[in-house]
Amino acid sequence: MLVEYLLLQMVFQVILLSTDRWAEKDVNPALFSRELMRNSSNFLNDEELQVNRDPQSLLMKAHAATSSIGSATVIIAMLEKTGTLKIASVGDCGLKIIRKGQVMFSIYPQEHYFDCPYQISSEAVGQTYQDAVVCSVNLMEGDTIVSGSDGLFDNIFDQEIISIVSESPGVDEAAKALAELARKHSVDVTFDSPYSIEARSRGFDVPWWKKLLGAKLIGGKMDDITVVVAKVKTVAAPEDEGGDIEQQQGDEQGIAVAVASAEQNEE
Repeated sequence: MLVEYLLLQMVFQVILLSTDRWAEKDVNPALFSRELMRNSSNFLNDEELQVNRDPQSLLMKAHAATSSIGSATVIIAMLEKTGTLKIASVGDCGLKIIRKGQVMFSIYPQEHYFDCPYQISSEAVGQTYQDAVVCSVNLMEGDTIVSGSDGLFDNIFDQEIISIVSESPGVDEAAKALAELARKHSVDVTFDSPYSIEARSRGFDVPWWKKLLGAKLIGGKMDDITVVVAKVKTVAAPEDEGGDIEQQQGDEQGIAVAVASAEQNEE
């Protein structure tokens, strides 16, 4: 579906819940992430954000206003009319830019150690907006943005993402197809997933005696799956065309963007 955004920015928000730890404390882990995202949306019209258009500041305000108990990884991206995508990410959510059949930009995860990502939290020991990876990317007409939780990127390779995006008639169909393929791979114990490959590279594998028999650690990763797909339809007079990536200073100006967007969740 094509949506003409007349606001000064558009926000993609992707949350991964840390369900296990909070379930042990009898806490509904969905409440924190939902309130954090609701606050993010509410603060979009904040006067200071209208001037700076800074996703890190948006995350700061949303986190400070969130009273629910819990934690979550988060990525916020603000897309401007000039084609500048500004990103603030905490944890292992991902975002990729696909241009002309290739991944030209990726956000990489922040982890304390393997499979233990940074998280925005209600507790003082958690991370804050100051821990976010912050950057900006200059987009072009026709670029596709694929963002999601680690349940997506742990179970789908880049080439699979590119194929689905290129073969889908629209972003709505692409988001649904990506979520479904990630779900399918996540429960496939014979699939050598990006997650299992990364685990082996970090020293996790089957016992040595199984290795002697030719076995190795494989399989998908069952997890919450969130997918957001958007395609840049028009860019208004960008100052710099191309795929330049730079550190975000929070003082660039912009107006709006026409994009197509869709979100699909698999639990």
